[in-house]
Amino acid sequence: MRRLKDYSQKEWLRNKPLDHFLIQLANDGLQHFFRAMRPRELETFLENCAQLQGKTIGLVIAYEQPWTLDWLLRAASRNLADMTLLVFDNSRTKSSRVAIQRICRQAGAPYLGLPPNPTKHPNRSHGMAMTWVFHNVVKKIRPRFFTYIDHDLIPIEPIHMGTILGDQPYYGLPNVSPWGWSLWAGYCSYNFSLVADLPLNFLNDFSNGLDTGGRNWHCLYRNFDPARLRSACIESVCVKDPFNGENRHLTVVDKHWIHLGGASYYAGFRSQMAFFQRIATAIDQGATLSALTAVQHA
Repeated sequence: MRRLKDYSQKEWLRNKPLDHFLIQLANDGLQHFFRAMRPRELETFLENCAQLQGKTIGLVIAYEQPWTLDWLLRAASRNLADMTLLVFDNSRTKSSRVAIQRICRQAGAPYLGLPPNPTKHPNRSHGMAMTWVFHNVVKKIRPRFFTYIDHDLIPIEPIHMGTILGDQPYYGLPNVSPWGWSLWAGYCSYNFSLVADLPLNFLNDFSNGLDTGGRNWHCLYRNFDPARLRSACIESVCVKDPFNGENRHLTVVDKHWIHLGGASYYAGFRSQMAFFQRIATAIDQGATLSALTAVQHA
């Protein structure tokens, strides 16, 4: 929560500090309840992943979109040579869970269905899922590096996350507010040995103006100067639609990832689905991003 001295007089008159405290207290209660839940498949999952100790792992929180996960896993098989992806299903519908589990089985990706999430709020749900995975899985496996990857973040060129992280405690896209900063939850990598004993909490910190993962400001991010660390970049890239040659825009993270964006929000994503499918087909057939690019904008 934001420091009390950082609240404005207007916010005090509107009783915002108390509102923020009560909301945070309620969120922490929900998360504590959720973290304590254990699906019966968890022990078998951990046994099967025991060989990943000391290795580099990627953590994908799947949510209601089998197609995006299918593309991600196909692309990862080509471009994430030093990383094993683990899929954690946070979907609310049974049909999505069945489809996502089938895709993981076909791709040979370890799959675990998460317990039913107690909140429907997308940020809280995602943050609780990330926190559950860290405390119930990552801390058991004890990898060397671990990276959270959005289920609609597609690696389109070879990437070595261990090399990118290097000796830094973490790496990703900074999300900055007037009162703190954190890393974007869709692409954030950590050195396990440097965060293993921290009470990581991936809920959003609305009082500090920070999105999912913002609660880690207090236990982690505030201890480091972001200006001294390497960070990821994001840009909008203009590409030609393989179907009609029209110029369209893709969001590219760190020069190597396409972020589809909004895959969990059905209406907005559905309107672009056909375009993304054409891009996926072109890349699966060997097209590179540079070959599709029309104009780039920083």
